[in-house]
Amino acid sequence: MTATKASEDHTAFDASASIRFIIQDAYDRGATALYLQPGRPPFYRLTGKLLPQDHIAPLTPEQFRQYLQEVLNPKQLKYYLEHRKLDADARIPGFMQCRVNCGPTAQGTEAMSLNSIAIDGPGLEVQRQGTVRALVEDAFSQGASDIHLQVGEPPRFRIQGKMVRQESYGRITTRQFDDFLQEVLMPVQLEQFRARQELDTAILYEGLVRCRVNCAQSIMGGSMVLRLISLKVPTLDELGLPDILGYLAEDKQGLILVTGPVNSGKSTTLAAMLRHLNDTLPRKIVTIEDPIEYVHTSNQCLLTQREVGLHTQEFKDALRASLRQDPDVILIGEMRDRETVDTAIRAAMTGHLVLGTLHTKGAVNAFKRLLNFYTPEEQDTVRIQIVDALRAVIAQTLVPTVLGGRTAALEIMLNTDAIRDYLQKGNAEDIYLLMEEGSDGSQTMNQALFDLYEAGVINANDALTASLMPEDLHYMLKNHTRRSSRSGLMSSEYFSR
Repeated sequence: MTATKASEDHTAFDASASIRFIIQDAYDRGATALYLQPGRPPFYRLTGKLLPQDHIAPLTPEQFRQYLQEVLNPKQLKYYLEHRKLDADARIPGFMQCRVNCGPTAQGTEAMSLNSIAIDGPGLEVQRQGTVRALVEDAFSQGASDIHLQVGEPPRFRIQGKMVRQESYGRITTRQFDDFLQEVLMPVQLEQFRARQELDTAILYEGLVRCRVNCAQSIMGGSMVLRLISLKVPTLDELGLPDILGYLAEDKQGLILVTGPVNSGKSTTLAAMLRHLNDTLPRKIVTIEDPIEYVHTSNQCLLTQREVGLHTQEFKDALRASLRQDPDVILIGEMRDRETVDTAIRAAMTGHLVLGTLHTKGAVNAFKRLLNFYTPEEQDTVRIQIVDALRAVIAQTLVPTVLGGRTAALEIMLNTDAIRDYLQKGNAEDIYLLMEEGSDGSQTMNQALFDLYEAGVINANDALTASLMPEDLHYMLKNHTRRSSRSGLMSSEYFSR
């Protein structure tokens, strides 16, 4: 039973139904003890004094006997009726526990006092009503990836990429949203949010999911977005990802970028790559994330996971520090500033495997994005360093499947000698054709989409929507070939792949 706000006035109320009403009232008013006697109103011990509570009518003998039966268990009640006195621990299951003393007064009237009253916390069912946890459980059962909460709006779940209104919850009020914040954030985080008006964190629901949480203020009021993350780190096979990702994860040095738009599954792909490494090779892995999403348990590898804002203040500071932690592999949740990019490139060139993410569409655009962290005057020099450090770029997007789920389509650019040469020249068109014609594991996004379509996993419309070059993909689908019209002659060997 939850505590309710105490009555501000002293209007009499009928407590005849249950002693629970009196105990709750005493608890709400801050009483440390409760004294009951037929013919008199209840007395509460407040600030050390036993004071009558005139807002409750004097108790009748019948009420008093009923209260005895509520507080005492059958064995205690039998003892009291036989001996006319009792001093014991008592409990009303699901409501409260206390120390009870029953016996006659000097005048021979029955009396009962309750001391050390402790109201039980709410049960699980009570706790989950109208809570973030209830929303998380509901979203999880519906297969949602995200929960969107905003003052003045009903909750929305993102299910298979689509926002779905959850009208049954009603519109979120300002007070409700404040309750959500109190539930999800620690006191220090709540202070930070009120000061900065935005906050990123994560919360774990044992046995259910982990949630990445973003809180913000908007013109309508507070908003909160929760990303649901499985407690089980997926494998590459479970995600249907190419074997080449496992081989890349086993490399001893170099820079591997996983890129794509927001909500394209980058974190999940990286988690699966680390899972592969953790299951196969003895390495030291340091991750720097904002916030931590998948939680890894050290297996073959020793994993150290650090969260920005919780275990470190900045990506760049944690990345510099990681170089002194004897890592074999460093994962950077997001390469968001020049200093982080500088350090990542240096680490990749000095014997570390560095995994990082960027928000770009297409593998070649990821390379351009790294260059754009630098001034035009610096880019010629930096281009050489990036090309030397780069091992591969994986660009991905999520595409609806014919069965109702979503699957990842991956563009993979391996930094071969030929591609290295074209990256130096900045010839994106030639790089695209090299990826399309390569037999080393590279592939274009269109080829990934074509393979998914040919396997019956996705339909043509969704494939074309996801493509960065839909005209080329239309040609490929129409002619049942993995090459675009710009690739030249199509050999029988190519068709047989």
